[in-house]
Amino acid sequence: MPPEPHRPRARPRDRGARAVGARHVTERPPVFTDERGTLLPIELDDVPFAVRRVFVVHGAEDAPPRGGHVVPCDELVVLVCGSATFRVGCGEDERTVLLGDQGQQVLLRPGEHVTYELDGPGSAILVLASEPFRPKDER
Repeated sequence: MPPEPHRPRARPRDRGARAVGARHVTERPPVFTDERGTLLPIELDDVPFAVRRVFVVHGAEDAPPRGGHVVPCDELVVLVCGSATFRVGCGEDERTVLLGDQGQQVLLRPGEHVTYELDGPGSAILVLASEPFRPKDER
């Protein structure tokens, strides 16, 4: 008889969101951690738009901010590891969103201005976008 598969009890991690301007923060999916590591599932049925593109951004040591542009389509940004600070909007309408727990998400809408910083090489985000990439001259 074959050995029984390894089935440790996974436990969801929920330490709560830290955000100013929480209108952009969406409900966080469960994160499961056990001795094998961490599982962060993203159910595409839970994304509020049809996903047409996915990309990952990793932090770097002493990197300048990224973004600095208007979001061209719906984007759901998920913190994979580390932490990130997002500034969404301009002027008096600017909101700061701090992502510090794995799985935290920020929903960006077309036309919003976004700038963000990943806090070092141990930080990464996953971005789900409603449109494929198009160079600026094709928009």
